[in-house]
Parts: sequence; structure tokens; C-alpha cells
Amino acid sequence: MSGQLTHHWVCAGLAVLVAGIALSGLGIATYAIHVCASATALIDSSSEIRTTADAEREFAKWGKRLGKESWMESEDSGRSGNYYARIVNRAIARLHIVEPSEVRMRVTVRDGKLLCVSVHIYTPVAPVAVDEWFKLGMQNQFSLSYIKGAVPMARVQLPSSLPDAQRRKAFAVRTRCLVLPVGCQKAEDVLPVIRDLKSGVSPG
Repeated sequence: MSGQLTHHWVCAGLAVLVAGIALSGLGIATYAIHVCASATALIDSSSEIRTTADAEREFAKWGKRLGKESWMESEDSGRSGNYYARIVNRAIARLHIVEPSEVRMRVTVRDGKLLCVSVHIYTPVAPVAVDEWFKLGMQNQFSLSYIKGAVPMARVQLPSSLPDAQRRKAFAVRTRCLVLPVGCQKAEDVLPVIRDLKSGVSPG
């Protein structure tokens, strides 16, 4: 009888352990999906900003949604400054499942006019920046450069005057790079349009 009880409690303990692992895995998967969906929504929001009024509307929305992860650095009595919002994979990074990574949107306003919308994807080995400029005099095409650092950041720049089909490619970030255990190893894995730019092909 004692042996049967012991066996029963061992089986029950194993069942609880398996259920706990399954629930933990489900929780992690749910959070990863949430991070990807939120990052994608933030990037889509960035691509929809075409005017200062758009920027104010989007940041009002993200400010309510993100709280302290959305902020503004103002200059000159509010007529100039930078608006920021970011999505961070903090919870699963703390579990050491993935490396700490984030997507950050920055909107720069000068003298009350929209100057630049930027999306920065900070990952340990393949950071990427996308800058859409709303100023005159830029060449009507993409450009690719690298920002120096311990890990160089690939930087894609484009004028706001490009057709929407081309602009969409500049913002087509693979947000799953934030939650993959091995991350994304190359900038073109994070932002596929970089592959075209490196090969000299103009995104069409």
C-alpha cells in the first residue's frame, strides 16, 4: 500500500511538473507573439506619419499604450524636439531565452515641422536604423551606410517623396528577430531591403 501511495504521489508530482512546464512555455510563446505584434504595430505607425499632426496623433496613442516607454524631449518651448516610443523584449530577455533587443521609433520635429521619422532596431549583432526624411534636396532614392560602433549599425535612409510601394520595403522589418533564441545574425535578415541595397539593386 505504501509503495502504491509513493508511486501515486510521484506520478502526480510529474504531472504537475509537466503541466507547469507546458504553461510556462505557453506563457513565453504568448509574450513573444505580443512583442512581435506590438513591434510591428509601432513600425506600421511610423510609416503612416506624414505630417506633424500625424506624429502628435500617433504619439498620443502610443503614450497611452506604453506609458513610460513613450516620451518626448522638447526644445525651444515645444516647437522642436524628439518624440520616442519603444517596444522591448525585456521579460524573456530576463529569462536568458533571448538577447535584450528593442524597436524604437523616433520622430524629430524642428520649428513645428516634421523633419524625420526613424525606426531603430537594436539587436546585439545586427542593429538596423531606418530614417525617412521630410526635407527638400535629398536624392529621390534609398541609401545604405553604416554607423560606427562596437557593432556597426546598418542605416537605410530615404526621402518621404518615394512611392508608397518603395517606402513599405524600408519599413518591412522582421520583428521576429526580437524573440528568436539565436536572434538574426545579419542586418539583411532584420530588414530584407538591405540585401538589395548591398547588391546594388534599386528596390522597386
